[in-house]
Amino acid sequence: MLLPIVLWGTEPPSHTINTIFLSRDDRTLITGSTEGQLLVYNVFTKDIVPKCLLVGHASAVCAIGQLHLGLTDLHIVSASVQGEIFKWNITHGSYLKSVTLQGPLQNITVLPSSHNILVCGQYGAMYILDPVTLETRHALLTSDPTHWILCYTIFQPPKTKDEEVVGLTINGSVKTWHITESLQDRQIHESENKVLACPDPVDIVYNPRSLYNCMVVCRGTWRIYRGGDFVLLSSDSSNKESSWAGGRFYAVDHVMLWKESGMLYIYKLPDRAVRPVDRTDSTWNAQPSTCVFSFATGSVSHCSMLCRQSYRTLHVYLVRGEAGGRVKLWRYEKDTNVVTEGMGQAVGCSLDESWASASPPCLVNDTCGNCHEVYSVTASASLEPLSYVACGLSNGDIIIGQISLLAIRALSQIIDNESYTRLKGHRSSVRVLLYPHFHTPSVYSSSVIYSGGEDFSTRSWDWEKGIQLQCFTIHAGPVTKLLCPPENATGRLKGSILSVCEGNVIAITKATDNAPLFYGTCHHTTIQEIRWRISEDILLVYCSDDTVYVWGLSTGHLDRIETASVAMSIIAAASTASQDFGTTLKIYPPGKSFPKQTTGLNVLPFRFRDKDNYGHIVVFDTELLLNLVSQLQGSYYDEGSEVTLKSSKNSTINFDMLKKKVAQRAELRFGIAERRTSVIGQSETAKILDERNVSLPLDPNAKDEKHIPAKLADKSDVVANGKVEFPSAERADAIKEACSLLLSCLHAWGVDHNIDSTCLKHLGMFAPAKEISYGTISSNSTFMLMIPGWEARIEPQSDGSVYAPFGRWCLSSTLTTHHLLAVSALANKQMSTDLTLTFNQHIRAVSLKRVSDNALEREELLRQSINESEKKAGWSHVTALHCIVLPEHVPSSYCSPHLPHLALKWQDRCMEVREASQALFLRELRRIGFSGRQQLVNQWYPYVVRKRDVNPPEPVDRILSIELPVISKFYRSLVNVPTKSISSVSLEDEEIPKDHYAVSVIILGVIVSEFSDEVELNNVRPLVTSPDKIEAIKASFLLTYDMLKMLAFALFSQLTQPPSVLPLHSPLRRAAVDLIGRGYCVWGEFMNLTAVLMALIELQTDPMVSIETKKAIAQSGNLPGTGNKERLAAAATVRAAYQASILIANNKPQHSINSLSKEILTFKCDVEAGLTIQTLSPFPSSYHSVLDKGRYPIYLLVQNVIEKAKQRDLSAILVKIVEIILFCIDTEQFKTRSLSDLVPSLTRNPMIDYCGTTQQVAVGSAEGLVHIFDIKAGKCTPLHAHNGPTSAVTMAPNGRTLLTYSEREGKVTIWQSSSGILSLMSSSGTLRLVRTIDLQPQVSLETNHKLTHFKWEGTRSVSLYQMNGTKKTFTV
Repeated sequence: MLLPIVLWGTEPPSHTINTIFLSRDDRTLITGSTEGQLLVYNVFTKDIVPKCLLVGHASAVCAIGQLHLGLTDLHIVSASVQGEIFKWNITHGSYLKSVTLQGPLQNITVLPSSHNILVCGQYGAMYILDPVTLETRHALLTSDPTHWILCYTIFQPPKTKDEEVVGLTINGSVKTWHITESLQDRQIHESENKVLACPDPVDIVYNPRSLYNCMVVCRGTWRIYRGGDFVLLSSDSSNKESSWAGGRFYAVDHVMLWKESGMLYIYKLPDRAVRPVDRTDSTWNAQPSTCVFSFATGSVSHCSMLCRQSYRTLHVYLVRGEAGGRVKLWRYEKDTNVVTEGMGQAVGCSLDESWASASPPCLVNDTCGNCHEVYSVTASASLEPLSYVACGLSNGDIIIGQISLLAIRALSQIIDNESYTRLKGHRSSVRVLLYPHFHTPSVYSSSVIYSGGEDFSTRSWDWEKGIQLQCFTIHAGPVTKLLCPPENATGRLKGSILSVCEGNVIAITKATDNAPLFYGTCHHTTIQEIRWRISEDILLVYCSDDTVYVWGLSTGHLDRIETASVAMSIIAAASTASQDFGTTLKIYPPGKSFPKQTTGLNVLPFRFRDKDNYGHIVVFDTELLLNLVSQLQGSYYDEGSEVTLKSSKNSTINFDMLKKKVAQRAELRFGIAERRTSVIGQSETAKILDERNVSLPLDPNAKDEKHIPAKLADKSDVVANGKVEFPSAERADAIKEACSLLLSCLHAWGVDHNIDSTCLKHLGMFAPAKEISYGTISSNSTFMLMIPGWEARIEPQSDGSVYAPFGRWCLSSTLTTHHLLAVSALANKQMSTDLTLTFNQHIRAVSLKRVSDNALEREELLRQSINESEKKAGWSHVTALHCIVLPEHVPSSYCSPHLPHLALKWQDRCMEVREASQALFLRELRRIGFSGRQQLVNQWYPYVVRKRDVNPPEPVDRILSIELPVISKFYRSLVNVPTKSISSVSLEDEEIPKDHYAVSVIILGVIVSEFSDEVELNNVRPLVTSPDKIEAIKASFLLTYDMLKMLAFALFSQLTQPPSVLPLHSPLRRAAVDLIGRGYCVWGEFMNLTAVLMALIELQTDPMVSIETKKAIAQSGNLPGTGNKERLAAAATVRAAYQASILIANNKPQHSINSLSKEILTFKCDVEAGLTIQTLSPFPSSYHSVLDKGRYPIYLLVQNVIEKAKQRDLSAILVKIVEIILFCIDTEQFKTRSLSDLVPSLTRNPMIDYCGTTQQVAVGSAEGLVHIFDIKAGKCTPLHAHNGPTSAVTMAPNGRTLLTYSEREGKVTIWQSSSGILSLMSSSGTLRLVRTIDLQPQVSLETNHKLTHFKWEGTRSVSLYQMNGTKKTFTV
């Protein structure tokens, strides 16, 4: 789960508006830009407020449309000029789906009747897409594919649901397609075609009031045509200043048009253009229109316009979007006479205004000297070790620092010049930074970065030492791009750097050479892309004019220049990954994965155009953070690392040693003895390094470029290639800083001031002094980023200015879900760790200089201690605030957590995330009450029924017989459900997304498991004849009896799906396992118990999980904190299956033991008969018996039954329990260990006794029998001892005497043999009853059953302790 936080910087990003969209409810305005962004605004009566930025398109957004899916959320679809079509949920700010069409797109519209998506592009057809899946349903074909459609309009004929599509082609022809409601053809040909004299059309629109006439808008003119036969009715032309951009019918006899410059005109149409006339009139002539109103919407510049009538009110909206990013909106009544009254007052906003009012934080907001001039970030790059970032400034400096410290510094407004280092060398702005180690780590050192600037120079730096390595000044212009060769580069290209300057000149330089290896000019246009062909010794340079230059790498000569189709084929044939020159935001660099995260957070520098300054997205990996914190639990550092982390409660942090370590770290990494503000030359830096080498003892085995002291270098820090990693102590500090930063940003400040005070004093958190812009990351590398100014400021508190917490929880359900999950999971994890630093202590410790001015204050600060109990109580309060109390303090517009997302996290492999999602899910179910839960059932249950109706599962025997050739008998009656659908549910004919079925099963399963008293457990409706009473019964339950049947089948299907259909260790399977265990009191009526138990046992036999992990799961239920994802997922599945089997066994102990005993008996019989055992299972390893592999899980299950079951239930199944235990335990262990050592809980029962001499077990039963198990022989012999239930048994230490007692019968029997019980039976067939002692019969009380037992006082004396406290002694 990735959580982004945006540090925008001092200037807003570019947003050149290209298209405008207004939602049907008139509350949301969205603008699409040429940079590929979607900017979402909230529209109020007197204001427009930018809300968030949606980033995903790689090219300019050309059109936006609203989807009509019958949902409360706002869903839109957007298209870009490169053929991308994205589907968004604007309410949640999340990406849903995307598809890419071949060829550039121009427009996209949602059909009003069928709600399908109509797409128009630069190709000879238009396509109709499915609104859910975005798959192509129909193609609208033209007679001439070379003439593509430029614009179109859609209208519905009266009294029909059919749709007419009228389009204008590039040559001015009008074409018509008729779309019927029952259309099935994939290809639809045009029904009409007529050539019009309409050069360069831009828009066509019908009169919505009459459909008699239509208007065609071209660049230089606009015309009114008759709607049926397109007879020209009126015409007008544009002046030379600018061309027409669009138009709409303002009234029946008036049209409103606008130009690209923003000028608005209203024309009155002639009478003949309004009233129907005789079409056969040969004297017809077009008449001109009269301009009655003109209005300048803004300054004369390129802009986009939108005019639309409201669907809710009688208002008309006119929106203008300027190229500079400013939006203006006019709202007037439909009946208002604009000609006489004017357009009225406009409301507007821009990103510049939001930045000016909010003053968002910047990751590097540096000052120079005493002038306090703020410099912009003109270049940025992420560095791999410990999440560092390098930022180039407009004054030529390069700032390098740790992300967490820089972000804390920016958000808290703490002046701390020690949290970063400064590299000086460039004389003007830094244009580009390159960290080549990320692209080719095997070639480039992790301590080297490259920079290019406005001073025409390319420089290399050792950022760990803080020195400049080399400087090349070979370009005649500013350096704009730096690239590194691919990993397969050899010879002199290995380790080189390619640079590009503004004059479109490329050069290849290398640190070991004084002259450039390659220098290429002759590129007449902007370089767009470069592709390396190392094997062919050529370099391909693709320019903006679709020209490819082919350079020889070894010779440096230009081999040839290709254009047009040949150039495109050469680029397409290049197999090596390209290095994109585009300016769109990308999460990952092309062809590479995200930089390796060692501290749980990383930074993503971004900008949308080359002229923009850089912003930064700090990305937190919550699951990785939790995993890293688990690694630090109980660990410690050697003497050189001063932070000691232990699992004990009294472990503390040594701040005195931490101060020394921070000073050493700064001195070693950045190569400085003390901070200086002047430019440090290379010779002076070398002098400082020499002084440092003299003053600090260095490890002789360490690399020269690292200079790591011997006491900080540890064997665990050295990897296979000899590279010395950073000390683990520093990594632990970075992890703690990341946790503190994330919790401080996500905590709900201002809700409870007592909790806020605890967070500041004891929990290592800080209150942000600036507004935080949050965001979300969806799949397909898409972002939702909040715009500064979305949250209002409250009154300043005593500890500084704090922002109101309510706005964030009213924005998006997705944002609320992610933040609550992260806070709850991290707070729970922190309660079990000792990783907390108070913020003040940490900041002071990091910023301390080698010589402090106030030693007493420093020592007092470092001596402060944190009380462990207060810390844990504080974390508990933080968890309760976000999981329970928060909705009570937030206004009614609170966006509750997204239940489908929580359902998918119900069995997440991360334990903290899993527990947090379950707690939030259950809180929401309780908060919404019975009516809210009923709405959830009504919303999600149709997906369960629809899945069964559309794709009914095959019979279980058939499904499993495909995987396994032999079928065990207990799989032949899995679930008692009807074969036909229980009801018909009206749904649209659309494909159900794959996760909807799984989500519906989990949501309904949780409701049934946790609120079982609100479902119909008994089918009483067949006994009721009145329809009113039947409806009353249905209304009183969340789910009816038949609905429970269907849901039980769905859960069991999720459990037993083959791995080829559902991954074995998927969260969905784990969720089904968990819910079956939780609610088996309900599902038990519909599921075969044996089948469920065997499937759960099979899941626990995964070989990827070690026996030590399984033991830890059985003892504490905890999973290992470290390991790869596959092993952690397998361990989570084993844990879920173990807990579910335990819950089922505790709910039905007798049935569970009887089922296992029956299968074990069948297994033994088959083995004795010499049959091949293949116990059926839907999982792998079908040729081995589940019982044979699952001995340890069965042993754990039975042991839990012994400990948890009541004595009354246990006495009836005790014999079968012993049979199962002896089946699970290896008989060889009885040679060295007794039964009490192997199963302690079993031997504490007075009805069982074990003799170690003869390795025999005597077990009493409720029928009065005593079963004698011979472990050596593997046999069991029953002995009829009493006519009532056996209460206690005992065997002499030598194994020759057996005593039994029955409370109900009041009798003690003594049996003897000469050489062991079974040996006597094998010779004579009976045991010899030596003596019978009659006692007073007693009624057994379950609370006193442990008091009735035998105890040997000597070799021949035994005592019977009865439940009433009396003691009887017998001599044997």
